Amino acid sequence: MIYAIYLNPTIDKTIYIDNFGIGETNRVQSSITQGGGKALNLAKVLHNLGTPVTICGIDTSDGSRPIYEVAKGIPCSFVTVDGEPRTNIKVVDKVSSVTTEINDKGPVVDSEHLEKVLFGLADTVSEDDFVVLTGSLPLGCPKDYYAQMIARLNCKVVVDASGEALVQAVKQKPFLIKPNLDELSQLTGEKYSFSELTKVIEDTRKVLAGGITAAIVSMGKDGAVIIDKDACFYSKPVVKKPDSTVGAGDSMLAGAMSVFFEGYDIEKALKVGTASSAATISLPGTTLAGKEDIEKMMNNVTIERIR
Repeated sequence: MIYAIYLNPTIDKTIYIDNFGIGETNRVQSSITQGGGKALNLAKVLHNLGTPVTICGIDTSDGSRPIYEVAKGIPCSFVTVDGEPRTNIKVVDKVSSVTTEINDKGPVVDSEHLEKVLFGLADTVSEDDFVVLTGSLPLGCPKDYYAQMIARLNCKVVVDASGEALVQAVKQKPFLIKPNLDELSQLTGEKYSFSELTKVIEDTRKVLAGGITAAIVSMGKDGAVIIDKDACFYSKPVVKKPDSTVGAGDSMLAGAMSVFFEGYDIEKALKVGTASSAATISLPGTTLAGKEDIEKMMNNVTIERIR
């Protein structure tokens, strides 16, 4: 089983505005409101691919219906807190192919809520399971909570986070990390660009040293690499004019995890991950790719071994 940890319940509202202007009056062409959040996105794509997945974490006493609509058919185990999910606004300008995100604060959690989540999970998972820690931490949650979870869970843990949550989690040596170039910088103190790919690979391997098995480094419009101690593979971007980039990284991780759940194959993991990401960003709003979308996109993915 793969457990997707969902701590900051979210509603995504995607607004389409051509030629979006800051400080100007903008008229909406269309909008879509859906349950969102990185763990929910990840779980939905895994479910679509037929990979066993359960969502664990936090939900709210009010306003959670859109989340459960997205999670339909997926087992959920939540601790409920008072309040409503946060609403994140995505402004998509198709003319410029730019998405602007405005992320709200969510409900406040306390130590009792967090201990219930962690205790329930630690009592459930086995060494053959995967736990994916992804997304922002809610208000009231300590910055090292992901690190605490890794230390107490007897299974393979995957981390897709940023800032201090990522820095602390890496110290506990999870199975896999998925930083973008900015998040890799947070781990090393260096700056990176695609033109310095050799440095990206070398420094990622330094982060992996001592216990992390692999890393997927996403580079936006420049594609992605997957790296372990023995090899590195690169995937070119597939979609040049995405409808929306929301959910791209979550879909990539889901595709990769669907492979790792079956066995360790980093080349195939990157291929399925890239196809999943490309399929999602070809769909409107925060709509997530289905199995057929991903399978069709596989033919367009090019994987190259570079180290």
